[in-house]
Amino acid sequence: MDLSNLFKKLPNKMQNSEKFIYYSVEFSKFIRNLSKPKQSNPNPYLNFLFKSTNIEPRGFLKDVQVLSVELLRFIDNVCKKYNLDYFLAYGTLLGAVRHRGFVPWDDDLDIIMLRQDYNELIKVLPKEINENNYLRNNCGLTKLKNFTENLFENNQHIYTDIYEDYFFDSDYKQVFLQFALLKPFVKIDVFPFDYVKDEFVKKYNKKYLSQKFYFRNLYDKKDFSYGEELNKTFEKLGLSIHETNFIAEGVDSSRWEDYGAFKKEVFYPVKEINFENYFFKGPNKPHEILRTWYGESYMDIPSDIKVHEFAEYNLILYDYNEKEMSIAFKKTTMKLKEINDNFK
Repeated sequence: MDLSNLFKKLPNKMQNSEKFIYYSVEFSKFIRNLSKPKQSNPNPYLNFLFKSTNIEPRGFLKDVQVLSVELLRFIDNVCKKYNLDYFLAYGTLLGAVRHRGFVPWDDDLDIIMLRQDYNELIKVLPKEINENNYLRNNCGLTKLKNFTENLFENNQHIYTDIYEDYFFDSDYKQVFLQFALLKPFVKIDVFPFDYVKDEFVKKYNKKYLSQKFYFRNLYDKKDFSYGEELNKTFEKLGLSIHETNFIAEGVDSSRWEDYGAFKKEVFYPVKEINFENYFFKGPNKPHEILRTWYGESYMDIPSDIKVHEFAEYNLILYDYNEKEMSIAFKKTTMKLKEINDNFK
């Protein structure tokens, strides 16, 4: 149950009531748990096809995946240059563990960064992009100050008119850092995570989702101040930029996820993990975190496969001229690979 549209119709007093939001979110969670299973049942036929044969993505989906890897390599190069940690996350981590690369039908990339490194990447990534003419002219970098303004005034916005026309659902406008090549289009989502003070873990687990909804709802307000409201949330949930024994998702992260706090050793020390024949950074205990995110059967292929829509979006960008799009993907991949191979 998405409360966003409902809340916009409520009086401001109710919209600004944290208690009302908390109970509304708890009710919504209850309804969601009743209406769908906590994890998908494995599909034995898909398990056989994807785990016992050599089926691989082809065509435009493969083009998206190959180019996406080069975008991830660029992020990895920047993080190495500035000594920043990140972790492959969500479907990207699942693909690395289960397939040593993309989940076969996946077409985007997700990484996690702790708040200090996340803030530093926000500072240095525009510089690294703008120092290269090709990247400056072809990349989009977005972190929303509100739902209309981009923090990066000197970089192209991911949310172009055609993007917003295609992804008309407001859920596609996210508040975390996003980095993309615009045409052809591939994208990386960067999710901020925070340390949680030991004595606040129970409160975080109980209040996190309602605080996230409350925080995101504020983006619609004219007088919204990101830094001020984030600081308030840090106080309410006992978050910290300094190391503690627990790590959890930030309120300015994904839309609805609510997995609770993880012990620090689930993430640290950072480990290298094979993804599409390159080694990237991953959490110390990937199986433990994947079990939390996807359930006990995370190593099986589920029956309800979900796909993104970026392959179709690219076709629209090229007016369904498949030959032109295929050539563009190959040229862009070669150019970005050259930039990565010669990254200083």
